[in-house]
Amino acid sequence: MTGETVKTSMATLSIGGSLEEKIEAIAGAGFDGLELLDDDLRRSRMSPAECAARCADHGLTIDAYQPFRRAEGVPAEEFIDVLARFRSELEVMSALGVTSILVVSNTDADAIASRDQSVTQLAALADTAAEQGVTVMFEALAWGTHIRSLTDARDTVRQVGLPHLHLVVDTFHLLAGGEGAQALSDLPGESVGLVQLADAPWLDLDLKSWSRGHRCFPGQGDLDLLPPVAALICGGYAGPLSLEIFNPGYRTRPASVVAREGAHSLRQFIAELSERTGANATTRL
Repeated sequence: MTGETVKTSMATLSIGGSLEEKIEAIAGAGFDGLELLDDDLRRSRMSPAECAARCADHGLTIDAYQPFRRAEGVPAEEFIDVLARFRSELEVMSALGVTSILVVSNTDADAIASRDQSVTQLAALADTAAEQGVTVMFEALAWGTHIRSLTDARDTVRQVGLPHLHLVVDTFHLLAGGEGAQALSDLPGESVGLVQLADAPWLDLDLKSWSRGHRCFPGQGDLDLLPPVAALICGGYAGPLSLEIFNPGYRTRPASVVAREGAHSLRQFIAELSERTGANATTRL
């Protein structure tokens, strides 16, 4: 990203209000794009095509559609239904004009421990997506049943070995789960589809409760986001930096106010990142 404008994004789940209000707030704060939560779209009065048009009118790209759950580690007989659900989501994405879907690791107690089964199932999803020109971006949730770290996800994606399956790096999952920049060692930038930024205060909570209720914007918590993100940039990552903030308090405040606060935080973070990496990066925020 040396000398380039960094693409910025915000997940719609980060702020409150209707989807129409979220789109307006994210655009008004100066972001380049957004991650679209499937539930936000379902609750909206807009059709997928209308949502796509609304985003385009506001100068926003839809950088990812998310999340797709219970995708891997399921019995073979259930995977038939998984593929049916997945194809249904791909139809929605076609109307949206979105080419990236975020798939998260299985968090259910009955998830099958076989890594080979997870690899086979993710490969099938990625191949199905590729038929529609869509890339699968796989994220390990820190409370995943068997795939719960970036190291786990990286190994799984490596075993799949398909160019249309990429990793998602979420700074909360990475740091709260006990990993750091070392987990990104020798990770090619092109293997990462999306970087999600979230800070948090250090709390003595289970990981899911900590993540769902206490994330905050970069610089507002206790996590050191700079080293891992700098490692990604130095490794060649050139995609969006997206704010994905689960925080009930944020969603009770006006969407425009929270989006502007997030933009200010991200602008400061990118300035510090540029200084750390010598990238001389800029942003429209």
